[in-house]
Amino acid sequence: MPFGLCNAPSTFQRLMERMFGDQRFQTLLLYLDDIIVFSSTVLQHLERLAVVFDRLQKEGLKAKLDKCNFFQQQVNYLGHVVSKEGVSTDPGKIAAVANWQRPKDVTELRSFLGFASYYRRFVEGFAKLAAPLHKLVAETVGTRKRRGSGKPVDCGWTTECEQGFQGLKEKLVTAPVLAYADFSKPFVLEIDASHAGLGAVLGQEQEGKVRPVAYASRGLRPAERNMQNYSSMKLELLALKWALTEKFRDYLLGHRCIVYTDNNPLSYLNSAKLGAAEQRWASQLAAFDFDIKYRPGRANGNADALSRQYTPSQSNCGTQIPGAIGNHLVETPLVGVVQNSVVVFPSTSKAELRLSQLADPIIGKFLEFFSRKRYPTKAERQKLSKPVLELLRQWGRLSHEDGLLYRRWMMPEGGEEIIQLVLPRILQDDVFRMLHNDHGHQGRERTYELIRRRCYWPGMSNDIQQRCQNCSQCAVSKSNQPPVRAPMGHLLASKPNQIVAIDFTTLEQSGDGREHVLIMTDVFSKYTQAVPTRDQRASTVASVLVHEWFYRFGVPARLHSDQGRNFESAVIAQLCLLYGVQKTHTTPYRPQGNGQCERFNRTLHDLLRTLPTEQKRVWTRHLAQVVFAYNTTCHQTTGESPYFLMFGQVPRLPVDFLLATVDEPSCGGVGDWVVEHQRTLAETYQKVRGRLEKAAEMRRTSHDQRVNDVPLVEDSWCICET
Repeated sequence: MPFGLCNAPSTFQRLMERMFGDQRFQTLLLYLDDIIVFSSTVLQHLERLAVVFDRLQKEGLKAKLDKCNFFQQQVNYLGHVVSKEGVSTDPGKIAAVANWQRPKDVTELRSFLGFASYYRRFVEGFAKLAAPLHKLVAETVGTRKRRGSGKPVDCGWTTECEQGFQGLKEKLVTAPVLAYADFSKPFVLEIDASHAGLGAVLGQEQEGKVRPVAYASRGLRPAERNMQNYSSMKLELLALKWALTEKFRDYLLGHRCIVYTDNNPLSYLNSAKLGAAEQRWASQLAAFDFDIKYRPGRANGNADALSRQYTPSQSNCGTQIPGAIGNHLVETPLVGVVQNSVVVFPSTSKAELRLSQLADPIIGKFLEFFSRKRYPTKAERQKLSKPVLELLRQWGRLSHEDGLLYRRWMMPEGGEEIIQLVLPRILQDDVFRMLHNDHGHQGRERTYELIRRRCYWPGMSNDIQQRCQNCSQCAVSKSNQPPVRAPMGHLLASKPNQIVAIDFTTLEQSGDGREHVLIMTDVFSKYTQAVPTRDQRASTVASVLVHEWFYRFGVPARLHSDQGRNFESAVIAQLCLLYGVQKTHTTPYRPQGNGQCERFNRTLHDLLRTLPTEQKRVWTRHLAQVVFAYNTTCHQTTGESPYFLMFGQVPRLPVDFLLATVDEPSCGGVGDWVVEHQRTLAETYQKVRGRLEKAAEMRRTSHDQRVNDVPLVEDSWCICET
């Protein structure tokens, strides 16, 4: 049968199968006219080649010499590179991915998805990344394959689509080398499930390391997304059944396998009351030889990443078995399910950030000049947009490090140098959401301060102001109160934990019966703790002070409060005497004397008011998060965050993982770190003391301008102190 006819490929493949069917996967691999003969030694290879040539000769087939390669240690086969290390993607095929333009219509999008799907076994979290793109195809043309293939997709292209598109490109370019399966050794299977999808990693211990053999993931079907019918236990059992009986059946059937999970409810499977579907799944698993071993979620990053948001930095492939998991394993003889967990924040690699910057219309255009170190001419500048021109004005502050564009900026008043990532447009919404919406809906100044300490983009100040003004949650929750007249602020401290101010505030009664919150604020750093209580008794105050402040941060030199009976009781007096704490209080009916706590009370009410309506009854669950948001935000008076002044280091926030700015642990000596740490704190404390004194003087001046003395006239009565 001549080639060109539709039946020619299958007919030729059937001929090759008839000729070499008994040798397939034993001594050679077949695909149409591509034959790979593999061997362990030269003599063995010569013998196998002789068998192949003999059979070709008997069938009257010829091999063209210039298309044959002999005694190769690495070959390209069907878009893959096969070598002694394992199987990897073909660089020649993948090279075009890096410059793959964003699809404009459904045909181009399907072409990209088809290409990427061919290499999905190399891509960690493929289903998660490709889900927005598949959804876009379905929404654009429906379920029929050919209908509307030329329809444009620009209108439906969302941030999730762009992230999935760029993520797939990056994953394909940096695909790992998959190991060959050694069927004489047991396999290692990591599974996980969430309501985002199923994930599994098949690996094997080779040369003391667990190497990946294949990655697998898939999204959930519509019926499986029903949380009422599919609990976390049922989803995990589904992931185990899918990985063993469907995805890796050819590897695992008849071979021993060790399954790692990040929780241990599986040990109760045999005694659990299973539904009909779970019983069918369990019966299918009975054909496989496997053991379940428990591993904490932090060490189970591979499968977690496939079923949830992928986190390449947590990948455990290639780590030593004893150090990574040996000390955390608990063997159980039964089969079961892993309890679902939640990923708190996404992360982004520097490679993904590089792709995002290059794809950004503003940053990408600027990099065309900056990468060549050539400032554009006047004629070229006239053709550039306003944001690109603003980047050009920052030319001297910008630098290229690790392929990423950064801006160096000095903090005002002789502060430290800040290195800001020039943020692509695609990430600006995520950064604002994480540092405004998820950080307590704080005002424009605090949100701007949080963002500018990490990243920069042209027009950032106006953009943040506009976003804060358009925030519907802020508009509904925060009342437009007139400016509050500042207190005298006579409380001045020179170091942390010198003066701690305390006060109570009352909120709506929560579901567990608590409605009071004890506020404890360090006067110097403004660091605050808020503890919900059931009452305001003196014994409760003493217990909270000891357990929530003294034991955590040390005993303060001075405790300041109003003249409430609970604060002035014998219990508190005895507590201060026992710990050597000086007790002071405000003037009666003058809450301004405890302005630190009074101001935080209003801030706390504003922050909690931004919670959704259904969450306000359970405000105790969110109190710690709200207080953490306050403590990690720059304070207007000190110019630093309360967290930094209290602990001497900048806290890690979820947005730092998104921006790939989490530093690796330092390898320097402890002595060097202590010296540098003390020097930094001494300089910072000196600046903060100056700012506090300046702020206090401004408050006094403003207060004195509004003081109206009552003149004394003859025959007036007055009280004289003796």
